[in-house]
Amino acid sequence: MGRMMLGRYFEDFVVGEKLTSAGRTIGENTIDLFAGLTGDFSDVHMDAEVMKQTEFGGRIGHGILALGIMQGLMWQTNYNLGTAVATLGWDKVKLSAPLRAGDTVRAYWAIESKRESRSRPHMGILMEGCRLVNRRSEIVLSGEHVLMVRRRPA
Repeated sequence: MGRMMLGRYFEDFVVGEKLTSAGRTIGENTIDLFAGLTGDFSDVHMDAEVMKQTEFGGRIGHGILALGIMQGLMWQTNYNLGTAVATLGWDKVKLSAPLRAGDTVRAYWAIESKRESRSRPHMGILMEGCRLVNRRSEIVLSGEHVLMVRRRPA
């Protein structure tokens, strides 16, 4: 049995098109689990009492957690299910607002450019401008995602 291909091929993407994910509410447990996975138990993420006295007013999620959540929200739309081959990089990643427990975030991204792969002619490269935005319309994280996707079979 072959792979399920629900996603779009390179040829189906249009430069300038915009995509949006569903929302996800961040729980305290999400921050705790990520700390356990990475070993990053910094006070900023784990100590609610210490963090009450800071400019954040409470615990905040890891920046890399925000990036992972954004990529997961993008993937859950199935826009590249079975057609994505590999993330080639994240460029210009910027953390602009804290990821807070209780916030609902959503991913927004646009196809900024596309080109055929020079080393793999049966693949294409997309550059996606991405943002993770909270319910207060604050950009939590932004960056450029470089993604290799399959071209439509002949």
